[in-house]
Amino acid sequence: MDDAFVSARPNVRIKGESRPDLGDALRALTVTRPLHGMSHAELHLIYWGAADDAREPDYRFTDVTLGVALEVAFGQDPEWIVFSGEITAIEERYGGGAPRLVLLVQDRLHRLARSRHSRSFEDQSADDLVSAIAQEAGLSGDAGVSSQRHTWHQLNESDLAFLFRVVSPFGTALRLEGGLLRARPEEPDPEPVVLDVADNALSVRLIADLNHQPRETAVKGLAVGDDAEVGGSVKRGSDAGDGDSAAELLSRLGWDGAEQVPRPFAPSQGLADAYAQGHFDRRARAFVSGEIRCVGDPRLSGGRQVELASVSSRLAGLYRVVHCTHRFDAADGFRTHLRVARADWGGGA
Repeated sequence: MDDAFVSARPNVRIKGESRPDLGDALRALTVTRPLHGMSHAELHLIYWGAADDAREPDYRFTDVTLGVALEVAFGQDPEWIVFSGEITAIEERYGGGAPRLVLLVQDRLHRLARSRHSRSFEDQSADDLVSAIAQEAGLSGDAGVSSQRHTWHQLNESDLAFLFRVVSPFGTALRLEGGLLRARPEEPDPEPVVLDVADNALSVRLIADLNHQPRETAVKGLAVGDDAEVGGSVKRGSDAGDGDSAAELLSRLGWDGAEQVPRPFAPSQGLADAYAQGHFDRRARAFVSGEIRCVGDPRLSGGRQVELASVSSRLAGLYRVVHCTHRFDAADGFRTHLRVARADWGGGA
């Protein structure tokens, strides 16, 4: 993508229909797309027009109401949809200038947060749960969490909170992506976005932090049916890169770092192993982390990878986007703010 040919002004669609009038009235936009959780958007519009006699105000956009589907996109050929959701709140502001209309929009995960149950899922895997609850909500599931079977209890929890509780111990993120309820390990990005501090990366702040990094993670539990203790232990992350991981550096330094995970309590050996790996991975992935502010790029979202250039050799390379915020302001234009992380730093440099 050539930044010179990407329009900084968003395209807004209501019920799939392009609305240039909303785009013209837009004064500020924030779109948040995390790696794990619900995406949301906030649009600020000038809520004022001229009536036929030009003496009375015309409060516009009366068709933009609660529950309506809204999309935000940037660019043309190709057009990148950065957000798709439903209006869940509308605010009107008066005083200090022209009246403003504020639209608060959430992706369809908000429907899972509104559905609360107490029930059991007997002899099912986490993948089965994701698929079943997605189907109940009229979504398609894309699950690759775990095939370990267990009886899961949802106790007066929303479907969204229940799914978060089930998938998080496996170190797996859950989000809507391309209309799918996605819960699976992150994959290498086939086309990572290049961010260069001499070009489109406007500011970068990174830290390699050994605090809270384990050399080993252990999980214990009890297989009630067999009346047998179970336990899992992990010393290496699933996402180890070519450089030095935190665990390798801790071992080289001779620093202690064993961590016993108190919960969730593993009910089988398979889940003990999976929970240990998931917890270790979650810690390890945050070894090098930081923030990047760059020229607005609609391709970026939670889960994508960026390739950072023109920094030191130990910090250059691929990072996973763990949180992405697109901001548009009529005065300052389009900027993208990222939180990124990786599990190693380069080559022992």
